[in-house]
Amino acid sequence: MDKNSIIALILIGLIILFIPYYQRLIQPNAGAVQNQEQAVSDTTTHAVDSSLAQEKPPVVEPKANEEKKISSQGVTSVEETVNTPSDFSDQDSTEKEIIIDTDLIHAVVSNKGGGSLKSFVLKKYETYDSSYVNFIDSTLLNNTFFAFVDRSGKLVNTADVLFKSAKAGIKKFVEKDQTFSISFTVKYKGVTIERILTFFGDKYHFDVALKIADPQKILLNNQYQLGWINGIPLTEAYKREDNSYSHAYAYMAEELEDYKIDKKGKQKPLNLTGSADWTAIRTKYFLMSVINNNSKNVIDGVLLGGEGIPKKDYVFGKYTVLFNARYNAQADNTFRYYLGPLDYAELKKYGKDLQKLVLNNGWYERSLRFFSIPVLYILTFMHKFIPNYGIVIILFSIIIKLILYPLTKKSYESMRDMQKIQPLMNELRAKYKNDPQRLNKEMMKLYKEYGVNPMGGCLPMLLQLPLLFALYVVFRSTIQLRGAVFIPGWINDLSRPEGLFHLPFSLPFYGNEFNLLPVLMAITMIFQSKMTTQDPKQKAMIYIMPIFMLLIFNQLSSGLNLYYTMFNLLTIIQQLYINRGLKDGPELAPATSGAKAKKKK
Repeated sequence: MDKNSIIALILIGLIILFIPYYQRLIQPNAGAVQNQEQAVSDTTTHAVDSSLAQEKPPVVEPKANEEKKISSQGVTSVEETVNTPSDFSDQDSTEKEIIIDTDLIHAVVSNKGGGSLKSFVLKKYETYDSSYVNFIDSTLLNNTFFAFVDRSGKLVNTADVLFKSAKAGIKKFVEKDQTFSISFTVKYKGVTIERILTFFGDKYHFDVALKIADPQKILLNNQYQLGWINGIPLTEAYKREDNSYSHAYAYMAEELEDYKIDKKGKQKPLNLTGSADWTAIRTKYFLMSVINNNSKNVIDGVLLGGEGIPKKDYVFGKYTVLFNARYNAQADNTFRYYLGPLDYAELKKYGKDLQKLVLNNGWYERSLRFFSIPVLYILTFMHKFIPNYGIVIILFSIIIKLILYPLTKKSYESMRDMQKIQPLMNELRAKYKNDPQRLNKEMMKLYKEYGVNPMGGCLPMLLQLPLLFALYVVFRSTIQLRGAVFIPGWINDLSRPEGLFHLPFSLPFYGNEFNLLPVLMAITMIFQSKMTTQDPKQKAMIYIMPIFMLLIFNQLSSGLNLYYTMFNLLTIIQQLYINRGLKDGPELAPATSGAKAKKKK
């Protein structure tokens, strides 16, 4: 979580807790395997030089005659060896491509590496510059990965091997509910290796099945390694924020293992033993996950690793996630690659708990999931009937106001009664100013006699606090609000501030963007305070809190500002209605007389 977000959450919490007191103030009335894993992981990393400090690193072509050697101490150094493709036969003469189109994706698959991706575009999602989201970035050299250690102990990386495919050069549109499979074959030391990629017409994933004619002849301990190398590209205009969400994960025994490259760009690879359901790399809104799709697949462990690429004001996390699998001749050895949105409903369809990655970035999101997931459910359910999320937020604020109405009414009554007995409380403070224990006892007695709950005015505010935090997270972090337009030309993205124009200077907390919704929110707070303020001495206090809220909320999402502005407007209406129907408070007797309170009928 970035520094500004932490400050915003703390200040919002303090504001909500302080509001009842503010209202009273202005309202007088109111091992070996690990060595092999380390060896393969290091083959996926590239040296970072000074040129990587630029926004886009240069293309680094891997050297064909380099591979990592395994020793008893792990990886030693890069040495020139016999080029691994020389052990392959029945290769294709040139690299060839196959194009797959569906309603959701546009993928370009190469025979190089037995089905590596040249492009994987999501047709329904755009980046900040209006181009479609593409999971493949040639500057990152990111892609699928398949390697193994052969019987002689040599590490074999198939990335540069030209497999053969009968469907090379084909362009195929896959209809909804249809599938399209591509077979890639090659021989290693005379043994046929086949990789079969299957695409689905209405899914964001594709399956990769491995078939080896005689695995005992080429695989050491029947083991191989597959996964994804070198991360996924950032898609948002605020790259530093997008990168702050970037992590690598492994899901093992219903526990989520989290791997994050530190701010210095360094982190030791994480080798985990045991079986795993999936590995994943995420950014703020998108996810790449390799799923163990077959219960018969034998997993000996996973590797989470990567490197940090220095940028102007952040370190880009270039993650690698790999399965250490054991070839099972009795199974289809299938793994599923999901490349799509970080959408709760979409991920839940897989039945693998992938949805646990939604609203789960850091301790603050995890601690609020109990509230934020139901809020997300409600908003997405309402959106099925109302196509504009801005209108959904307005209706949601009305629903919350109606639900809290009984408590809000009780709060106003409690605040009014507290103001009523204020003179008696002052008498007690003067009488027992030198005896704090007696003062507390008499105060409690006074509350009981007049039926006043001193905390009654705080309860609605306390109930709103987790809801406000949950809304902050939902509006800021879920893909449903990403790019959601409320009013074209004004509120074009409910997940971000309006950004109507930039100021030539930057103010603390406020920033350098002018946004109208926080101003409207502050104005509604001022009107709300003026309705109840009668003491001229407190006039200045009417403006202090709204100005403070304006500074804090200016850089928060327009969705949250829209909700809070509507909530304030509804509070004004509700307060007018409640004030008309409120009964008079308790009749007061001197605090020293011991007389009981009398309620007017």
